[in-house]
Amino acid sequence: MAIEYGYWEVSIEKSGRLKLPMALLRSLSEEDRRTFYVTHGFGEYITLWSETAYRKQMDYMNSLDRNLSRVKLYRNAFLRNTAQVECDAQSRIVIPKPMMDMYSIDKELVMVLDNGQIEMWNSKKYHEKFDMSPEELEKLNEEMHLGHFLAEKEGADGIS
Repeated sequence: MAIEYGYWEVSIEKSGRLKLPMALLRSLSEEDRRTFYVTHGFGEYITLWSETAYRKQMDYMNSLDRNLSRVKLYRNAFLRNTAQVECDAQSRIVIPKPMMDMYSIDKELVMVLDNGQIEMWNSKKYHEKFDMSPEELEKLNEEMHLGHFLAEKEGADGIS
């Protein structure tokens, strides 16, 4: 059974290569373990896409009307610095240096697999943004459940 979610802390080799976690690779189909695409993320991270996931993203992008200036802006911003990378026999890839510099990634990297998208974060930035105490996580969990409950109640009551 393929995993859809995961978290890994990874060190980048001096040569700039990144060894992909075996659990991550095993979550992908055989054909998706070789070629990846590196793109800007939708936040403070780089996105690593399998071939299949990238093709789905590009199908979505191609469904947008390129004649609209906001669509053109979005497409060009997303595609800027996009790179195809190959996984070598030791399960390593090289993230392009301009992307590493742009997202301040040097030695330590956090990889988050979230329903098919792989986020690659500067480790320090990731922990600054998401580390929280058990009490903070409990409070956030309650807020999420309360918000979900209220949204369902509004929908059931016909309130908008």
